[in-house]
Amino acid sequence: MSTICALSTPYGRGGVAVIRVSGERAVELTAEVFRSKKSLLAAESHTVTFGRAVDEGGVVDECLVTVFRAPRSFTGENVCEISCHGGMVGVNRIIDALIAHGCAMAEPGEFTKRAFMNGKLSLSQAEAVKDIIDARTDGALWAAVNRLEGGISKPINEIRSELLHLLAAIQASTDFPEDDVEDFAGGNLAEKLEGMTARLKTLGGTFRRGEALRNGVFCVICGAPNTGKSSLLNALYGRERAIVTPEAGTTRDLVEVWTDMEGVPVRIGDTAGIRRADGIEEIGVRLSFSSIKEADICVFVTEAGRPLTAEEENILASVPCALIKAANKCDLAEDGRNDYLKISAKTGFGVEELRREIVRRLGLMDGGGATIANRRQLEAVTRAAEALERARASLAEGFYSDLAAVDIAAAVAALGEAEGISLNQEVVDKIFEDFCLGK
Repeated sequence: MSTICALSTPYGRGGVAVIRVSGERAVELTAEVFRSKKSLLAAESHTVTFGRAVDEGGVVDECLVTVFRAPRSFTGENVCEISCHGGMVGVNRIIDALIAHGCAMAEPGEFTKRAFMNGKLSLSQAEAVKDIIDARTDGALWAAVNRLEGGISKPINEIRSELLHLLAAIQASTDFPEDDVEDFAGGNLAEKLEGMTARLKTLGGTFRRGEALRNGVFCVICGAPNTGKSSLLNALYGRERAIVTPEAGTTRDLVEVWTDMEGVPVRIGDTAGIRRADGIEEIGVRLSFSSIKEADICVFVTEAGRPLTAEEENILASVPCALIKAANKCDLAEDGRNDYLKISAKTGFGVEELRREIVRRLGLMDGGGATIANRRQLEAVTRAAEALERARASLAEGFYSDLAAVDIAAAVAALGEAEGISLNQEVVDKIFEDFCLGK
């Protein structure tokens, strides 16, 4: 396998840049572009050496090189990390020098893929690395770190190990027919399958929050003109983002911001007030309806203390997703409708309650524990649970345990796919191609 290199910190100007080199010849090739009092070839693992990066033109930069000897590195291979100043001219010259001496440019995600291929990370842990980088909120970061530390791998591997034990018990009972299979299994086989099925379903039930933490949700603020939608977006965001004026129809385009609601990344869209209009405002109204159709949840805003207009009734009828109705400007008038949240975007009254209600209405309140974060993991866990249900049904119908073993083996294979144990190379390559370069 070739020795690869890439910039692991973002491209651009900065105080420090880190160039990562990984492969069997990592230390040897890094030493070709590095001069120091002490030879890098003699450096012990997990030590740092000061020196100068050089190319055919002379000294490029002063830098530090950290050496990680296999298998005690992120990738499981020999790794060098060159810490230099964050100027792109110098960084590019060092990378060019490494390539000139035999390094290959790393593909996106190739360092993490090598960590997976070398057994340093399970597949769900490797995917968690990308989620840590992409996290938009503390909640998303915590969930990704939990997966990196085995929050998903551990329960999946525990159930898979238990299923392998059951398969061994069924095989033993076949070899020794005078003994009952449950003697080898250590208890009632059907009950064990039922318990593991329940655990898998509980794990699958974490997907909704896990996906939301990973990708965020889309919340649209909608309503008639001049009901305080832009003021509400500013209040939810915590700073001025949308223009607010007394004139109806100020918002004519979709204004979007990302914010943290109970740890969930939420993209809030402030739409144009919906009414009969022409020209530019008509385009904004069409965009409002389009955004409503794409939303995960809509907050319909009207003014407190007055009945809905016919246009507002039409807006409500157009919402296909989860809906929260809010009576704004409660600082100016009372509102007696029990199915409306009472808020004042101007004073902040009820805004925190609205933030919690958005997350609660979507079913995303924090239940604690690890979360499945992508559909690949969910589908694997779901297939495993379905296979165990078929196995339990076979036993209930009086079939021999050998038949149940076929479905138990299918569950073992599905859980192996969840952790990357039995995936083909094409699928593995597809997973890692979405990673950033240098990771």
